[in-house]
Amino acid sequence: MRTAHTRSIQTISHSTELVNTFFDDNSERIFSVRRLIMRKDPNKQLFIVTIENDNKSDEYKVVPFAELSYRQRNVNVIVDPSTQYPELNQSITNVIEKIKSSIIGYMSNYQKLSVH
Repeated sequence: MRTAHTRSIQTISHSTELVNTFFDDNSERIFSVRRLIMRKDPNKQLFIVTIENDNKSDEYKVVPFAELSYRQRNVNVIVDPSTQYPELNQSITNVIEKIKSSIIGYMSNYQKLSVH
């Protein structure tokens, strides 16, 4: 049951909310950080990152890039994009840092809202 709601195209398009979108200059790609809305516990969140302008996937609307978890104020990469996107290896560290920053910023506001 643990992986039932992760990377399917339907799940990403219908069961996530947009947290942040940013452009990475090095890779010239637009990344969207999305939160899986089925997760209610602020200390157990899953974030799915997609590429919005990936030219190698014309037949797909949603292109998964990475998955990260937020547990007890720590952000961890679950699905590492370096294997799937070797052409982005020079940019991945910077992109992951931007993603983590987006998640931490979002979760600081999310926890304030869920407490009140």
